[in-house]
Amino acid sequence: MNIISMRIMNLKDRDRLKKIISIILLLLWCLLIFYFSSQNGEISTNSSSHVIDLLNKLFNTNLYNYEYSVLIVRKCAHMFLYFILFLLSYNVFNQFKIKKIYLYSILLCIFYSISDEIHQLFIIERSFMITDIIIDNIGSFLSLMMIKILKRK
Repeated sequence: MNIISMRIMNLKDRDRLKKIISIILLLLWCLLIFYFSSQNGEISTNSSSHVIDLLNKLFNTNLYNYEYSVLIVRKCAHMFLYFILFLLSYNVFNQFKIKKIYLYSILLCIFYSISDEIHQLFIIERSFMITDIIIDNIGSFLSLMMIKILKRK
């Protein structure tokens, strides 16, 4: 085998490995979202409370309206999770050179957020909330906008 054919083979192997890693990362992120959605309301609220406590310590503050602060943390977490979900789905579609990459990435995020809310119907102290679907997908659209802005530069 000559050097050129070995390099081509190595490129193909690297491309295949990138695709596999991209898919695994996307699936792991979906599982993480599923895990968070599987927590009952009390555990979910306690997790948010711990974040508030950490923020108070880090920034030497005392957030006045604790319930409101927990709500803000939870909604920011929704946006963050779907911001990353969009990036990971975009990466998978990009690895496979799929056309309409933005459309498919945003559709995946929308459908996953809907299925996530349906899943929560079966969890104690959780419910289906249209507002959460909207907040999730604000995170997705922010990710889309960031990619578009970065591609222009």
